[in-house]
Amino acid sequence: MDSRPGRLRALLSFAVVLTLVLVVWGGVVRLSGSGLAIPDWPLAEGKLLPKPHPNVLIEYGHRFLAGLVSLTTVAIAIMVFRSPAYRSRLAGLTIALLITLGLQVFMGARVVLEELPVDRVVAHLLLAFTFFGILVTLRQRAGDMEREGAASSGRARGLARFAHVAAGFVFLQAGLGAWTSSSGAALACPDFPTCQGMWLPPMVGLVGIHYAHRLGGYIVFLTVLALVLKSLSGPLPTGARWALRLSGILVAIQLLLGIGNVLLRVPLPVSAAHLGTALVLFGALLTAAHELRRA
Repeated sequence: MDSRPGRLRALLSFAVVLTLVLVVWGGVVRLSGSGLAIPDWPLAEGKLLPKPHPNVLIEYGHRFLAGLVSLTTVAIAIMVFRSPAYRSRLAGLTIALLITLGLQVFMGARVVLEELPVDRVVAHLLLAFTFFGILVTLRQRAGDMEREGAASSGRARGLARFAHVAAGFVFLQAGLGAWTSSSGAALACPDFPTCQGMWLPPMVGLVGIHYAHRLGGYIVFLTVLALVLKSLSGPLPTGARWALRLSGILVAIQLLLGIGNVLLRVPLPVSAAHLGTALVLFGALLTAAHELRRA
């Protein structure tokens, strides 16, 4: 193993935070209308450095952060494959991380060159969530190599499966959110809790897209709430307990941000916070599931 056992985990922690910033900044790019401020790729209007226009700099900042994430990922892969101990336990996930990064770079280029088609935007965000999830899992497994494990109970394993289901719902809800935002359906239902004055609007067109996202939000909230309540019935590992508590707080914040998005007519700070909270909630649920299953 590496002579400094915490080095890989520290690098993975840095990559997790950097990826969170990148994803939120990607939301800022979309919400500020900067997605096509630089119409070519990988250069900026044929140059390495773009002109100093606000929208151009917002888009260029996203590309710069993506470059940092890519370099950090390569450094992680080198560290893993240079160490026999890391390689034996983390090689598969590291290869998956590199493949996801490659797909994400390709999809990011297609989003620009094909002028922001909705399906590409949705795929780009879901790949970002996948990449983030792999990073979180890698960080947890690297940490497992530095500490003793304890056998998990049947109850803990059941909760772990529940946490994975909740994380899956968050993942799907993120895709619905990207679809809603990129298709122009964010204000198709300008009121809350009704939609255009109706409790069950027709699920067609932009209204259908928006309301599907709203229904998905209810499902995520109820699922995470049920998970947190179920976890209160007995003792749990410390890491899992705190991850579940954080998940409960985050899903409540996420619901309020979603309502704020509608009532305040999609202000950029609220929308960016909505995206970032979704990603952190996804990571917290994956962390809880790992801690519950860890032996």
